[in-house]
Amino acid sequence: MRGLRPLLTASLILVSGAAWAGGARAWLDRMQDAAHTLDYTGTFVYRHDGTMSAMRIVHRVAHGRVTERLTTLDGRRQVIIRRRGRIACYLPDDHVEFVERRAMVLKTFPALVPTHLKPLRRFYVIHLGGLARVAGSVARLVVISPRDDYRYGYRLWADRRNGLLLKATVINDDGRAIEQFLFTQLRLRHAIPASAVGPIGVGHVHAYKEERGELFPDPKPSWTVGKRPPGFRLAMRLMRRVAGHKRVVQHLVYSDGLAGVSVFIGRRPRAALGHAQLFRLGALHVFRTVVDHRMVTALGDVPTLTVETMALSVRRLAPAPGAP
Repeated sequence: MRGLRPLLTASLILVSGAAWAGGARAWLDRMQDAAHTLDYTGTFVYRHDGTMSAMRIVHRVAHGRVTERLTTLDGRRQVIIRRRGRIACYLPDDHVEFVERRAMVLKTFPALVPTHLKPLRRFYVIHLGGLARVAGSVARLVVISPRDDYRYGYRLWADRRNGLLLKATVINDDGRAIEQFLFTQLRLRHAIPASAVGPIGVGHVHAYKEERGELFPDPKPSWTVGKRPPGFRLAMRLMRRVAGHKRVVQHLVYSDGLAGVSVFIGRRPRAALGHAQLFRLGALHVFRTVVDHRMVTALGDVPTLTVETMALSVRRLAPAPGAP
C-alpha cells in the first residue's frame, strides 16, 4: 500500500490539472471573452460596509475595443466614461470633468477576470461550484480561494448561456463577504451606437472645467518596494500627476495576476500627519505613512497586511554604478 501512495498522489495531481483545464479555467475564459465581446445594457448594485449603491451601465464593443458609460442612480450624480485606459468622470452638479489615464487595464465589474490564468494556481485554489439563479438567469459559480493571507477570495457567478459575469463577491480571511457586485437587470444587445456611450445627459460638456491627470515614464527610478508578498511582481513604473493636483508622484504598480497594488511615493506635504493612517472602503485598503521624509501611499483590493507590508518596506534604490 505504501508503494501505491506516490502513484495515487500523481494521479490526483493529474486529475486536478485536468479538472482545472476543463472546468474552472474554461469558465474563467468564458467570462473574459464575454466581457470583451458582448454588447449589453443593464443595472448593477454595489454593496459594501452595510451600504448599497446602483449604477446603470452601457457596454459597447466595436472593432475589438470596449467603451463603457456608467451613470450613478443614487447619491451624487456622476457619469463615467471608460475607453482604452482613459477614464473621464463628469460631475454635473459641479460642472467638472476629471480625466485620468490608467497605468494598467482596470479589472472592473464585470471584467474582473485576468488575462493570464495559469500563474494564478500558485497563489489561489480555483474550482467550480454549483448553479444558482442570478438576475433572472441560471449561473455557474467559480470559487477562487487564496493560499495565504496576502489576498482575498472571490466567488464569481457566470451566465450559463454566454459566460457573462453576473455576480461577484469578495471574501476576507474570515469567510465574510466584504464587497459584492450584482446585476439586477441585464439586456444583451446586437448593436449599440457610439452615441450611447458618450457623455450624454450631463449637460453641455464644453462648459465643464477639465482637471486632467498625466502619466509619463520615470526617467530616473529612485524607489522600490523591498518586501513584496509572494507572486506580486512589478508590472509598471511611472510618474503621475493626479487630476486636480499639481504635485508629481512616482507610481509603482504590482500585481499577482488577479489582485493589484499601487504604491505612490511623493513629497511629504507640510500639513501631513506623521503617524500612519489606514482607510478601508469595501475590499479597498489604503495605507499611508512617511518613509525617509517621503509620503508613501499603498492601495489595492487586498488585505491590510499586504498594503502595510509593501508601504513600510519602500526604500531608495542604490545609485547605478558610474552614476553622478
